[in-house]
Formats: sequence, C-alpha cells, structure tokens
Amino acid sequence: MSALSLWLNNFTPLRTAHTRVYLSGQSVSMIGIWLQQTAMALLVYQLSGGQAFALGVSALCSSVPILAFSLFTGGLADRYDRRKLLIGCHLLEIALTFAIAAMIQAEHVQLAHIYVFAFLMGCVNSVYFPTQQAFLFDLAGMDNIRKLISINSMILNVCRTVGPTLAGYVVAQVGMSAAFWANGLSYWVVIFSLISLRGVNQERRQGQASASLTEALAHIRDTLTLRNIYICCATLTMFGLGTLALLPAVAHGDPRRTGLLLAAAASGSLVYAFFLSPVISHIKRMGLTLSLTLVWMGGWLIVSALSQWLALQLIALFMFGLATWQAMVTCTSMVQILSPPAMRGRLMGLFSIIGFGLQPVATLIGGFLADRWGVTTTIAAWGLVAVTLAGGLLVQRRWRGWDVTAQS
Repeated sequence: MSALSLWLNNFTPLRTAHTRVYLSGQSVSMIGIWLQQTAMALLVYQLSGGQAFALGVSALCSSVPILAFSLFTGGLADRYDRRKLLIGCHLLEIALTFAIAAMIQAEHVQLAHIYVFAFLMGCVNSVYFPTQQAFLFDLAGMDNIRKLISINSMILNVCRTVGPTLAGYVVAQVGMSAAFWANGLSYWVVIFSLISLRGVNQERRQGQASASLTEALAHIRDTLTLRNIYICCATLTMFGLGTLALLPAVAHGDPRRTGLLLAAAASGSLVYAFFLSPVISHIKRMGLTLSLTLVWMGGWLIVSALSQWLALQLIALFMFGLATWQAMVTCTSMVQILSPPAMRGRLMGLFSIIGFGLQPVATLIGGFLADRWGVTTTIAAWGLVAVTLAGGLLVQRRWRGWDVTAQS
C-alpha cells in the first residue's frame, strides 16, 4: 500500500453520515472547551496572585468527581441510551458555563467560585467521558474504532492548537468572560448533532451490565497487556499531560506566551494525528512502541524545562506533543479493543479516572512543588520519572513482544 493510500485509508469511518455529523458538532464544541480552559487557567493564576499551587487546586476540584465516581458512572453507559446521556451532560455544562460567565462579567467571581464550578463540571464529566468513548465505538464498530479515534484526535488537536492561541487574543482584547460565553454557545452545536443521530445502534449486553464492576477489575488484573496499558496511561497523565496546567507559571502569567506554549504542544499532537497516526496504527509491537514513546515524551519534557530560550521551549513542547498524543490514542484504542462489550463502559470509566482524573492530581502536586522548588526543577523531575517508569516496563518480555494484531 502506498503512503498516500495508507493515509487515505485512515479516513474510511467518514464514509458514514452519522460519523460526519457527530464529529462536525464535536469540532465546534472542542474549540470552545480549549478556549475556556486556557482562560480559566489564566483567571485562576490572576486571582491567586500568581500562585502555581492554585492552578493545581482548580484542576483537582475538577478531577475529584472523576476519581470518585467514574467507575460507577461508567456503568450508566452500559445500561442507558448513550446519545441521551451525552445530550443531558451538555445541557448541564451550558447552565454551569453561563452562570460562571455572568459572574466573571459582573466582576463578582472569586477563587472559591472557580473551584465550585470546576467541581460541578467534573461531576458532569464523570458521566460524559466514559459515555462518549463508548459512543465512539457505537459509531465505528470493532473494525474502524482505531481509525475513528485517530480522526477524533486530529480534530481535537486542531482545536487544541486554535483554542489556546485564540484564548490569548480574546482574553487580552475582550476579557475573560467572553471565552466562557463562547464555550457555552458552542455546546448547542454538538447537542443538535446528537439529536439528529437517532439511528445509531448501541452495543450492549443488558443481562451482564449490572454486575460488571468486579468482573471489569478482575479482567484488568488478569490481562497483562491491558494492565500495562493502564500503567502507561497513568504515566502519561501524571508525569506528562499533568505538566501542561503549569505552563501559565512558566510564562509568568503572560496570556500570549501561555497561548504559544500550549499551542506548541498541541501542534505536535496535530502533526502526529494527521501524518504519523496512519503509520503507527499499522505497527504490530505496540507494547514496545508505547514504552519508547513515553521515554521520548519524558526526554523532551526535561529539555523544555531546562531551556530558558523561548524558541527551544516551543520546539521541545512540539516534540512532547508528538509523543503525548501517540500514547493517548494508542491507550484509548487498545482499551476499546480489549474490552468485552458488557464491561466497556466500566473499563472506559476506569480509563477516565486514569486519563483525566489523575491529571489534576499531578498538577496539584506539581504546583505545590513548583512553589517551593521552582517550576523548572519540578517539570524536569516529572520528565525523569516518566522516562524511568516507561523504561521499567520494557523489562517484561511479553510486553515488548506483544503483537496487537493477535488480539484486535
């Protein structure tokens, strides 16, 4: 197969109208989400008087519900209509976002309000994340799930590139509240797309779903490849993606510099998603590839931390972004493929805990250490831990030689 054919083959899920409609709505919503997240980090940094620890507290508030509830709320995706669950989640997000936007515009917002907002959004996301991942499988099926996750990652990383850069401009020129109003409006687009998707078949095993939590945990314990994927995801989240929330501190609160640093990491992920993902998806020894990817990620994170030159920081974060999204797409697709249908929601719920819930915990710890050791030392230490953990997995022969095609 030629390089062009290989690349074009990655887009076969787009032949389905349902997939095109859903991803179109998602693309608009994700720009709004990244716009809001960047503005929120800047707002917390300003309200706290420039404390990196406050960034970690805000992130932790959003993760506590995911850590506490996702194993249980993931079961909702195994029992109920996933499309309706997603619509309900977005309606709640609209109400919360408009409420905090009004407070910011009226200049009544305080740090405590941001923390409460982050916690409530986390409660919604504890339902949304596992449901959305299971819904992607409904759209694609086993044959196309890796391709659809790859396409979704392309869209997400375009939004990650546009959102922070746009946020820096909007916050500087218009004000904080505009980013929140825009995100609230963007949710309506994805709601309308979901309303139109009444014909999507949802794979579910009603008789087994109610008792699948213990079975799901046992399945992870007994499956070496799945267990190591969760370990890799935890390494990626704690010691890779968890550092991104500290970038406002690296940029000393400057909104434009913060936007550039975040956009550099997102651009690396975007290049991976568009050009490397179709090639990586054909690699058979995925355990070896995933571990080496995390070593690459940690190495470039160390470079970005130790450099004082903006251009080198941007290059290092670009390389970091290449690795983070390769690892995230691989972990997500492998969990989908290795999950029995009756426990897919619960396994994706646990994946949400590790992939999203642990990230703010890392940010909180990192923010605490950054205020004492310095942000440079902290980020470099996180990169070194990632290299060590990923290298440790390579000791396992079965993991190094794991052929993914034998299980997909």
